[in-house]
Amino acid sequence: MATSNAATTYTEHALLQFLFKNNTESFASPGDNIYVGLATAVSSAEGGSVTEATFSNYARVQRAASTWTVPAVSTDAQVATTTQIEFPASGGTNNTITHVFIASASSSGNIYFIGELDAPKTIATGDIFRINAGNLSIQLN
Repeated sequence: MATSNAATTYTEHALLQFLFKNNTESFASPGDNIYVGLATAVSSAEGGSVTEATFSNYARVQRAASTWTVPAVSTDAQVATTTQIEFPASGGTNNTITHVFIASASSSGNIYFIGELDAPKTIATGDIFRINAGNLSIQLN
């Protein structure tokens, strides 16, 4: 499941503030507070505006810092998952998932990155949305 991904305006601004303005906006390291979410639509990838999945039992999945791998500085600026990410089985309310996103909180919060799926995936009752280890990556260009 490859995704084309984009950093949101929030992420770009926060990184520039961190690097060039001595972190004047107190951009905190997310550490273990990274959440993976599913979206059925994106109204603004840059602005981080998504229509989040609503199927029964859906919740963003928290990922610890230890479940991401970042290669050496000499290679591409890319991070990828090292473990499988699995969302709870849908208890109903079918959704068609079009995007995966990375956020700062279990609900609301800031959205850091949004990636579009290669193809939409319909989640029906009993279905589990799963991202295999290494199949979710984010690359800064």
